[in-house]
Amino acid sequence: MGSRLVSCGTALALFGALLSCASERPEEQVRKAFEACRAAVEAGDAAAATAPLAPDFRGPDGMDKGTARLFLMGTLRQEKVGVTVVRNEVAIRGAEAFQDLDLILTSRSSGLLPQDAAHRTFQLRWRKTGGTWTLLEVQSPQSLEGR
Repeated sequence: MGSRLVSCGTALALFGALLSCASERPEEQVRKAFEACRAAVEAGDAAAATAPLAPDFRGPDGMDKGTARLFLMGTLRQEKVGVTVVRNEVAIRGAEAFQDLDLILTSRSSGLLPQDAAHRTFQLRWRKTGGTWTLLEVQSPQSLEGR
């Protein structure tokens, strides 16, 4: 009877964990996916940072997924990048999510103080495929202003 209670308790704990994951709001799922990308950039891991990009990803100036990965590999090899999130708003519309971000980006090649700091605004569009949110598009209003 004791092992039966342990099995039942284990099954209930597993079921509870699955329910808590399933009940997570889509906005929080998108924020977690973005946070994983942000943490990967700060860790210098371009592969992990670009893992959530959709195969048909489009970034500023027509950047595709492969170009984004190469850009990050080159940047992160030369600089340690810091990303501070100032604003993070997510709106869900069906299987798509729209995320508006204000970030402070810093780079340090040595020393404790950033050599360069920049405020950037980005608009991200995510798509839910299966149970996973993939990043479909990044727009930077700053890159559109110069055109």
